[in-house]
Amino acid sequence: MNRTVFRVEWYRWLRTRRLVALVAAFVLFGFVSLLGAKYLPDLIGHSSEIQLLKVPDWRDGLQQYVKNTGLLVAAVAMILAAQACALRDTDPIGIFYYSREVSPVRLFLPRIAVAAGVIGAAALAGAVVALYECWALFGRYPLGPAVGSLAVQALAVMLFAVFAAGLAARTRSAGIAAGVTAGIYICCLLFSAVPKAQPYLPTTALQPAIDAATWSLADAAKSLLALLILTALALAAALSAPIRTIRTAA
Repeated sequence: MNRTVFRVEWYRWLRTRRLVALVAAFVLFGFVSLLGAKYLPDLIGHSSEIQLLKVPDWRDGLQQYVKNTGLLVAAVAMILAAQACALRDTDPIGIFYYSREVSPVRLFLPRIAVAAGVIGAAALAGAVVALYECWALFGRYPLGPAVGSLAVQALAVMLFAVFAAGLAARTRSAGIAAGVTAGIYICCLLFSAVPKAQPYLPTTALQPAIDAATWSLADAAKSLLALLILTALALAAALSAPIRTIRTAA
């Protein structure tokens, strides 16, 4: 596949400021979430109506980060990825591509791959900032479970975005892709009330529990499995459906 296509997609993310906005969102929450958790006792210390059950520690700081990024920033990443892959044959850019290309792989794979790479890199930047802030504010903490939980979340954010991108490529609509993805997210939240189902839901990977004692790779794999299956199905649908049919005279 021509490298120029990947380069074009990279410059589209860079010049439209989508890359800058996404990285800034992850990094901002990496700072704000940890600071909020650290200084929460000071903020409500003079309130007679609100009392903390315990002093926040490193778990609370990272948990606040994954909650914020797993909901707000993940939604932004999903929408940006869907917009990058929603080519309509009624738009000028869509007419240009659809009139010159018949392979969905050559048309959509570079867009999906670049979106996944950009979102994964942005999530990594946010995780690095959050880990540093956690050390600076709370001191030493178990690095293995913390890195593992943030890695699972970064992968989940990227997979959710790729799922939305695949849907957008197949339906040619970012709105439909965003609506379906949001519907799946809401359904998972409803099913999370069932204790036996909760470990296997994609939202569990999107907002993993930060705990040094109970974190395990097997639990992380359980929460990522359904998301991997959904993403694979969306990619298969996007990359296998023909863009248009070429008819030749009999």
